Amino acid sequence: MKQINKKVRKFVIKKNIDEKSGIILLIRNFIKSIPKWIKKQSEKVQILSFIKNIIIKQSKKGRIISFIKNFIKKIIKLGEKSQEEPKQEEEIPEINPYLPKLRSILEQILESYGMNYQIFSPLLLDTDKPPESMLDVDDIELVLEQISDDLNFLKIVTNRPEYFRTYIERMYEDTGLVVQIEEKEKVSLEGVNVILDMERKGNCYKKYMKEYIIYLPFYKRPWTTVRVSQNLDISIPIGYNTVIVKGR
Repeated sequence: MKQINKKVRKFVIKKNIDEKSGIILLIRNFIKSIPKWIKKQSEKVQILSFIKNIIIKQSKKGRIISFIKNFIKKIIKLGEKSQEEPKQEEEIPEINPYLPKLRSILEQILESYGMNYQIFSPLLLDTDKPPESMLDVDDIELVLEQISDDLNFLKIVTNRPEYFRTYIERMYEDTGLVVQIEEKEKVSLEGVNVILDMERKGNCYKKYMKEYIIYLPFYKRPWTTVRVSQNLDISIPIGYNTVIVKGR
């Protein structure tokens, strides 16, 4: 800090801090000069505090001086905030913990929109983080397991169509359902009324938020447990809105 103070004093003397115009010029040039010879944010805050004290001692009453003082106070406050430990980003769970209840959740959501499972026509947007090992659980498998019974329509949007081949063949043999496969770059919403977004990265897709489509992101917005009266229910994101369903 002593070396910093020496640099600041030289700077103050050079710019003649006793003059109002010199003070204004000092602040302007000083702020421009900080990045050149100070790297740590904590040192920047210390220097700004030092300059503030000098100006307070040397300045006379006046609007310009008062403005400069307040300006420096704001800079110091911002600098102090920047030193606070950043909040850790909420970690995305490996598997959405509510997936085992997905069938019940979907039926309640459909009911709240005046729909039923017979007209449930989902587009399943495949994950952008497939498991690295055959031993790891794939959340897509959990979703397909939950939604397959009584399903009359399914479109899967994926860049790994081979992964779904066995499922598609089984669904056709067992139920006669022809599961449609599309690439992520060529998505058609024809016949779709629900989107199950399994991607983890990025934001919700505005292009899928249509008036006639229920857009359900599994990871891009949090699913949370909420207490309603004496019950623990689940808050489910639908687009930018939420729906509360029973956690049964």
